[in-house]
Amino acid sequence: MRAMNILNAITKYFTELDIAGYIGLAASVVVLVSFLMKEIRIVRTISIVACIAFVIYGVMIDELPIWLLNGVLIFVHIYFLIRNKKPKSGTHRLQKLDRESFNKKDLRETPWFLLSDVE
Repeated sequence: MRAMNILNAITKYFTELDIAGYIGLAASVVVLVSFLMKEIRIVRTISIVACIAFVIYGVMIDELPIWLLNGVLIFVHIYFLIRNKKPKSGTHRLQKLDRESFNKKDLRETPWFLLSDVE
């Protein structure tokens, strides 16, 4: 009996939605999908799509906090996508060491900042 009440409430909710409600619901689903991804570039790309949908939704329902926040988040996601795409200029000295040379006793006891550049 309780399950039927829940099902009826869900059905009623979806039948009474306007276009703005469907856009907001779709944006929420896209956010959920982005959390299921592992690759950060994919997460940010999907999040940009969700933010665009939330901006449209916020404008349609005339809610400044929704569209303003998501509008700013679009630029934040784009910034980090561009920043993470560029190769890093400096590599940590320990990253240049291979496993064999790192396991030598003298290297293990020497702090990384005292090591000369090892190619």
